[in-house]
Amino acid sequence: MKVNWENKYVVFAVQDGPKTMIEALNLEGADGWEVASIVSVAGNQLCAFLKRGEYFVEPSAEQEKEEEVLALWGK
Repeated sequence: MKVNWENKYVVFAVQDGPKTMIEALNLEGADGWEVASIVSVAGNQLCAFLKRGEYFVEPSAEQEKEEEVLALWGK
């Protein structure tokens, strides 16, 4: 199984309070994003780094050969 990772960040103002941050992170979570880390920036902002993995299974050489044969025979 292979994973393709996407990364992004979201910046929050500390004075907006935790409710704003939680709501925004929950929205991102609904799209499959999860928090990887949070760092303080300039003392009054928080930067949340998010990641989302796309998992996929690569076919084995045997499966690829079988698919080639089936394609040749129109199946």
